Amino acid sequence: MSVTWEVPELKGTPPVARSGHTFAVVGTKAYLFGGTGRKNGKAQAFNDMHTLELSNAECLAWSETAEAGPTPPPRSRHTCTVIKHLLLVFGGLNHRERYSDVWVYDTKTKKWSELAVEGEAPAARAHHTATLIGDQVFVFGGYGGHGKSYNELAVLDLGTMLQHPNDVREVVAPSWKHPVLKGKGPSPRFDHTATWFPDKLVILGGRDNVSMHNDMHHLELDTLTWVEEGNAIPPSYILEIANHQSSAIESVPNYKMFCLTGKKGLNQFLNQVDVMDCGSLVWNTPTVNGTPPIVREDTAMAYDPKSCKIIIFGGWSNRWLGDTWTLNVSPIIGPPYACTTITPDIGPVFGDAEIKIHGMQFKDSTKIEVRFGGGKNEIIVPGTYVDASTITCSTPSFETYGAMEVDVRVNIAGEGWTVNKMRFRYFANTSAKNCIAFGPGLSPTSKAVYGVEIPFLVVAKDTCNAKRTSGGDEFVIEVTREDDPKAPKGTVRQVDLDNGTHEIYFSVPAKGKYRIDVGYDDMGDPKEVVAIRGSPFYMEFEDPWTYQRTTGAAPLKRKGGVLTSVSAQKVCLFGGDESGVNVLSTGAEGWAWDTAAAEGQPAPRKDAGMAASG
Repeated sequence: MSVTWEVPELKGTPPVARSGHTFAVVGTKAYLFGGTGRKNGKAQAFNDMHTLELSNAECLAWSETAEAGPTPPPRSRHTCTVIKHLLLVFGGLNHRERYSDVWVYDTKTKKWSELAVEGEAPAARAHHTATLIGDQVFVFGGYGGHGKSYNELAVLDLGTMLQHPNDVREVVAPSWKHPVLKGKGPSPRFDHTATWFPDKLVILGGRDNVSMHNDMHHLELDTLTWVEEGNAIPPSYILEIANHQSSAIESVPNYKMFCLTGKKGLNQFLNQVDVMDCGSLVWNTPTVNGTPPIVREDTAMAYDPKSCKIIIFGGWSNRWLGDTWTLNVSPIIGPPYACTTITPDIGPVFGDAEIKIHGMQFKDSTKIEVRFGGGKNEIIVPGTYVDASTITCSTPSFETYGAMEVDVRVNIAGEGWTVNKMRFRYFANTSAKNCIAFGPGLSPTSKAVYGVEIPFLVVAKDTCNAKRTSGGDEFVIEVTREDDPKAPKGTVRQVDLDNGTHEIYFSVPAKGKYRIDVGYDDMGDPKEVVAIRGSPFYMEFEDPWTYQRTTGAAPLKRKGGVLTSVSAQKVCLFGGDESGVNVLSTGAEGWAWDTAAAEGQPAPRKDAGMAASG
């Protein structure tokens, strides 16, 4: 994440050095109005209008406009709000005179007009903010002189002034409103900033007559409630700041709020750039390329969405400044669409895997590009529009560069590459000769018995002898008697751990020496199973039963007899098709059969029930 400062090539005559002016973009022009500076050797407030032509990114052009008719009185530290093709100016300061008037500049007719507004206007002020939200302008804070700073919200409702006359059934005049807000909002302040991102008005920093602030406040617009608790509480800024510039710029999936310049104390001016993601509410300081402008406060900034550049002019740094700078923020803002996930996010290094790229606000176009990798390791392939949230493409071969994880970005109709990170993993083909197997089920030192599962592991490796990091490989395991391949085979169970390792469990039906063949199915056509390194393996399996020698007269074979334990070292055999009771003693001195004396004798029977009693 980086931004780049540049001194643009200019032509025309720029405005005289100044501070406290406003700067706003309408179409292909940035409009600069007012401010305070020195002209003809005299410090004064201005009411001139200058435009900066932005249509040629290689060379920006300054010019001063010549307005016909009345113009606003000279002023600085006013606000200028873009409303379609109109610029709305409110308040400001000229020496000790403060204003509460509203003026509108029509960029099409190049004419000023003072707007008649019904209702009680806010007190005259400067150093305030004015933010367009829908058809309303939200005015917050400011300084009214004589130590008076404000923290109330005044709303200028524009009525029907923005509608086409043919669409208006009843004219509604612009009017001031003073809504009652819920919650504890910002303290009285001025020289703060205000901006908007979906559903919220954001107030950042500023100062009063005593101290500077670093707090940030969010006003929930649907309920007009200041956020005071929960995860939505906005974080404080990294330092106390005033007379700075901030703006939330639309980006997908979340707006990005930029904060730059200002001051953190008396004559402690700034030229920093910080960015807050308006979804996560996390501040970051991006890498700054290029030589930044000198530190300053009281500058003015505008954002050109076509070039993804912030433009600043002038300001104060213990002298008035008259320089023009651009800040390229395209690596952070990106185009008006974004990618979120890729499925599947892994594929073979030889490419030709069909993937789906999921995202938002995709649009159909004859030119959709998907870029894999970056710099020297970069390949661009065409993409196919499916719907507003899906693009498909076939992965390119990366055999020239080898198996690796790469960034994937999308460019639609030349509007720019997506900026949010998506990763795709190329894996090299699995190589049977590099795969290894090990574990108790293959170790000659293991005591293996038939009828009981014994495990081992298979580790899949690619042609670069690197361990695979995903699953899906097909291993073929066959267990046969070495001396009789036609004898019943062993049973095998596989568990794919999806990280390149496979757990193998197998058992054999009888004692003897068995051959364990482990092969890899390369899934080619025709199918070919290739032995892995070390295969085949051999294992001896023993009988799990122990045969005990006994003394005494062993009982006759009987059908349907019952063998049951009658104590810790004695078992009893009785019933079935033979009479009598036989007892087997299993003590440490040896196992011995004996005949038990029993009173009475049940008749021989089949399927008799029994119970033992100690």
